[in-house]
Amino acid sequence: MIIFDDKNKTFRLKTRNTEYAMRIVHEKYVVHLYYGGKNHCRGDACKEKIVDFAPYIAEVGESFSLDTIPTELSFFDSGDTKDVAVKIKNANGDATTLFYYKTYRVFEGREELKDLPHSRGGDQTLELIYFDEVSACVLRSYYTIFEECDTIVRYAKFENSGKNTVYIEQASACQLDIAGGDYSLVTLAGDYCCERNIAESPVHVGIQGIYSKRGHSSHRSNPFLALKEKSASENKGEAYAFEFVYSGDFEARVEKSFSGKLRVLMGLNRDTFSWCLESGETFYTPETILTYSAEGMNKLSQNLHDHIRGHIMPPRFAYAERPVVINTWEAMHFNFDESKALQYALRAKSLDMDMIVIDDGWYGNRCNDASGLGDWYVNRKKFTEGLAAFSEKVHAIGLKLGIWIEPEMISPNSDLYKKHPDWVLCSRGRKASFGRKQLVLDLANDEVVDYIVNALKRTLFGVKFEYIKWDFNRCLSEAGSAVLPAERQSETKHRFMLGSYRMHRLLTEAFPDVLFEGCSGGGGRFDAGMLYYCPQIWASDNTDPVCRLPIQKGTLLAYPPSALSAHVTVTRYNKLETSPDLSFRFNVACDGILGYEMDITRLDAGQETQIRDQIVRYKAIQHLLLGGDVYIPSDLQNGEYATLIVAKDKSEFVLLYRNTGAEKRDRLPLCGLKPSAEYEDAAGNRIKGDSLEFSNVCIQNKSDYSFLIFYGKII
Repeated sequence: MIIFDDKNKTFRLKTRNTEYAMRIVHEKYVVHLYYGGKNHCRGDACKEKIVDFAPYIAEVGESFSLDTIPTELSFFDSGDTKDVAVKIKNANGDATTLFYYKTYRVFEGREELKDLPHSRGGDQTLELIYFDEVSACVLRSYYTIFEECDTIVRYAKFENSGKNTVYIEQASACQLDIAGGDYSLVTLAGDYCCERNIAESPVHVGIQGIYSKRGHSSHRSNPFLALKEKSASENKGEAYAFEFVYSGDFEARVEKSFSGKLRVLMGLNRDTFSWCLESGETFYTPETILTYSAEGMNKLSQNLHDHIRGHIMPPRFAYAERPVVINTWEAMHFNFDESKALQYALRAKSLDMDMIVIDDGWYGNRCNDASGLGDWYVNRKKFTEGLAAFSEKVHAIGLKLGIWIEPEMISPNSDLYKKHPDWVLCSRGRKASFGRKQLVLDLANDEVVDYIVNALKRTLFGVKFEYIKWDFNRCLSEAGSAVLPAERQSETKHRFMLGSYRMHRLLTEAFPDVLFEGCSGGGGRFDAGMLYYCPQIWASDNTDPVCRLPIQKGTLLAYPPSALSAHVTVTRYNKLETSPDLSFRFNVACDGILGYEMDITRLDAGQETQIRDQIVRYKAIQHLLLGGDVYIPSDLQNGEYATLIVAKDKSEFVLLYRNTGAEKRDRLPLCGLKPSAEYEDAAGNRIKGDSLEFSNVCIQNKSDYSFLIFYGKII
C-alpha cells in the first residue's frame, strides 16, 4: 500500500511487515525518513539545523543543506559532498547536477523496463518526477512494492527534454540513507572456482563496497550487499539487503560519516559506464531489489527467495519440477559421437535419470577449445544423420535431451570469424586480448545478435530438446564497438549487456518450453538478471563437495535453492575422502537442483544402486527446494554447514547437515517449525516441533566426518 499524506507531504510505502517513508520539504527536495519495521516510523528523522561549513541554498535557509539531510537521491556537485547517485555532464561542459522534485504519481502495477530484465508484477508503484533546470532532463524515480515478499524495487528513467545532448556519467537509481547504527557489511566474494563466499566486515568510516569491471557480474563480487546489526544472527536482529537485477558491470558502495550516518548506493559502475542522451531520448537504469528484516538474516534471505521465484524467474519454470540430468562433459569432453552418446543415454536411462545433456563439441568444427565457436551448425562427422534424428533416438530410449551453447563468443578459427573479423569487441587501433582462446562477439551490433539467434533457430528447429545450457566463458576487455561513433564508445559494455538480454529474450521466446540453464565459467554470471531468463544457474566449475559447501551457503544467502544447479561428480576428491564418497556428494548437491557429471559407464553395481536410490530420495524433497523457506541454524562452527528447508505451511522439512572438520556435535537445534505439530521422520519416529527446536535433532557420525539428511512431515 502506498499512502500520501498531503498535509505533511509524506509518502509511506507499506508491505506486509515493513514501511518506507519519505517527505517533500521546501517543495523541491525529497528527504528520506525511515525504512524498517511497520508502524515504527517517526517524523523527526530529518531535523534541519545549521552545520558549519555545510553548503546551503540561500532562499531556503542556512539550516537546510543537502550535505547533512538524508535524501532519496543525491546529485553530483550540488552541495552534497558525500558519494552521490546521479551525475550528468551538461552541454556547458560541467557536471553539476541538481534535480528538483516536481510532482508524483501512484499507479497499480509497475513501469516496464525497456530491454532489461525486471521484476514481474508488483502491487503498486510510486513515481517521483524530478527536473534539472540546466540539463533540461526529467528524472523519473520509481518505487514498486511487492507486499507479500516484503520487497521494494527501485529503478529510474532519464528523459532529455532539452535541445542539447548531455551525458549520464553516473546512474545509481537505488540510494538508502540510514541515520546511524553499528552495522556489519555482508557481501559474496570469491574468484573462479570459489565464487560467492560470505564475507563480513565492520562498516567503518569512509567508503567501502564491491564492484565488477569484467563485463559480467559475479566471479569476484556478486551484485548483492547486506547490512546487518553487529549483534544480529540468523534469526534475530535487523538487516537490510540490496540485490541488483543486472549481469554486467556494477558497483555497490557504503559510506559512513564520522557522525555515524550511512549511505548505500547500488547501480551501474561509474568507471565503465557513460551514456550519450540526445534530445528526445530516454534511458532506463537496471533495478535494485530492497528488503528489510527484523528477524535476522534468514528472514532477509526468505524475502529475496520469494521475490526471485515469484517475480524474477520465468513463471513457466519457477516452481516446476526440474529434470535430473547427466552431463557428458566430465566423461567425454570433446571426444564423442552419436554412437557413444547413445550408449551413454542407455546407461543414464538404466540409472533412472531424466535427461542427457550434450555439452561442448556438437557443432561446427569443434574438436577442441580453439575452434568452432560461432559456427552454429551440426557437426556431421559426429552426428551423421543430424541432430533431429539423434534427438528422436534419445527420446525413444525414454530420456529428454539437453544441448550446450555459448552464443556470445567466437573462435578465431571459425568460419564466422573469417567472414566477419569486424564482429568482435575491440578498441580502435588496438588488438583484442584472448581469453580461453576465444574472442567476444560485439552484441552492441544488432546485426550480430540477429545472425547468431537465426543460426541457432535454424539448427535447433525440428530438434526435440527440453534444455539448453548457456555458457559465457570469458570476461570483456578492449570493449569497443565498430558500429558506435566515438562519442558513444563508453556505452559499449552496457549495450553489449542489452544485446545479450535481447539474445536471451529472442531464444527463450523461440523455444518457450525449453528450460535454460545459465553458466559463465561456473558462477561468473550468477545474478537476478540472468535468472529472469534462466531459472537455474551452474553454481561453480568447482564440484568438490568440501569446496562447494561455502559456495552454496553464500549463494543461498541471496538466491533460492531452485536457482542453484549442483551436480554429483567424482573429480577433485579431498582430504576427507580416500575416494569420492557418492553419499556425501549427494548430500551436498541437495542444496540445489540435482544432476550428475561422471563416466556412468564405469560404475559398479553398488554405485548404480546408490545413484538410483539417491534420485528417488531427491525427487521426494525437490518440491521443498522449489518453494520452501531456507533456514540456516544458528551458532554453527567453522567447518559445519547445515541447510534447513521448511514448507511454507510448516507441514514438512528437510535438514541437510555436513561437518568437514568442526568439533563433533551430537545434536543440532532446528527453527522455523510449527511448535505444536507432531512430525514423523523417515524411520517412523514421532517428534514434536518444539522438541526439534529445543531438544534438537540427533547427528550421527559417519566415517571421518558427519553428514545427515533428516526429513520430517506432520502426521
